[in-house]
Amino acid sequence: MRVSASQKILLYMLLGIVLLLFIGPIVWFMLLAFRHPSETYTIPPTLFFNPTLQSFATTFVDPGNNAPQLVNSLIVSTGTTLLSLPFSLAAAYGLSRFRLRGKQFIMMWYISLLMAPPIVFIIPYFILMTQIGWAGTYQAMIVLLQTITIPFSVWLLKSFIDDVPVELEEAARVDGATRFVMFLRVTLPLAMPGIIVTSMFAFVFSWNNVIFPLTLSKQATATLPVGTISFFASTGVYWNQIAATAVVAMLPPMLIFLLLGRYVVRGLTFGAVKG
Repeated sequence: MRVSASQKILLYMLLGIVLLLFIGPIVWFMLLAFRHPSETYTIPPTLFFNPTLQSFATTFVDPGNNAPQLVNSLIVSTGTTLLSLPFSLAAAYGLSRFRLRGKQFIMMWYISLLMAPPIVFIIPYFILMTQIGWAGTYQAMIVLLQTITIPFSVWLLKSFIDDVPVELEEAARVDGATRFVMFLRVTLPLAMPGIIVTSMFAFVFSWNNVIFPLTLSKQATATLPVGTISFFASTGVYWNQIAATAVVAMLPPMLIFLLLGRYVVRGLTFGAVKG
């Protein structure tokens, strides 16, 4: 059925409205980071203004209270990703290659951890970390963020490993390779696009998480999302500083996906075509 010119115009207009609803608030918030604080509450709002970096300087240079929090976020997110990857790979490989009783139950248990609200785990986790003396430390947040990253990583990695032909491993076994060598030399290189994609999402999930660091960190180990909340004070809400911090918080995930975007395409289409 051919689409008329008027229908195309109407379709593009609807798409433009939807795009504006989704992108508009983000663009407005980014512009707010470059506004002067005196122009925050101007009515009617102005679209054209003289940009300034005052909000960025306040949050990350002088006094720069959010600069250490940016480093803390990098430490926690990188540590969480590096810790979850070996456990997720081992679990995904076992669920993919071995006949296990209750495999479906295990997979459903993993997905239930993702569906449960994180606030459910906060009180027992806080008590546990306090008892072992980890409250307010990096390792507390890194370990407890595995609750989110490992279930998601196992589900994603299992699908990638399922798409690696078992016949390749059997051929390596004929040549005398052990199970570990087969995994290291055969499965791991072929599933590398999926591993990179999984690592990227694990990093972003831990980077954006605020509920665990909000409860389990202290001032010296607070992450950037926690620092953003600190601008909601009793004397008012500092929207320019919040916007500047949010813009900086968006940069690392954006850079990761821009630099490794080709692996996202390869990973999402991995195993889609089999000869």
